[in-house]
Amino acid sequence: MAVIAAFAMIPLSRRFGPAKVHAACLALAGIGMLILPHVGQKAWLFLPAAGVGIGWASIMSNPYTIVAGSIPPERVGVYMGVFNMMIVIPMLVLSVTLPFAYRPLLGGEPRNVLTLAGALLVAGAVAALAVRPGREASAERRPIG
Repeated sequence: MAVIAAFAMIPLSRRFGPAKVHAACLALAGIGMLILPHVGQKAWLFLPAAGVGIGWASIMSNPYTIVAGSIPPERVGVYMGVFNMMIVIPMLVLSVTLPFAYRPLLGGEPRNVLTLAGALLVAGAVAALAVRPGREASAERRPIG
């Protein structure tokens, strides 16, 4: 599902902009995560899983598209490296801190973790709507340093 969604996002991103498409995909993933703990029959798991898959496809592509249009071409390597750190570091922090919050804040219930993830994805969708496209990086811009 995620592979198909990733290819389907290309024309949508060109038409509506990658930030808006990313917000919509994050919202679908968030809704999927929020619904997931309440699904009672295995057959219905496909729907929230599809939302999560669409969100995953967007997470793996659209943020890079958004950033790439705002940085000078000669600095792409450095900026993308820093951008990747801004993705990986919060993931590492979460993996270290979630065990401490699991019992006291989430009641030791895995369903609450899924609900938290869904709420955070919906918050990410709202934040993505606030992203304004940067000016296109042009060859005339001089590198820093």
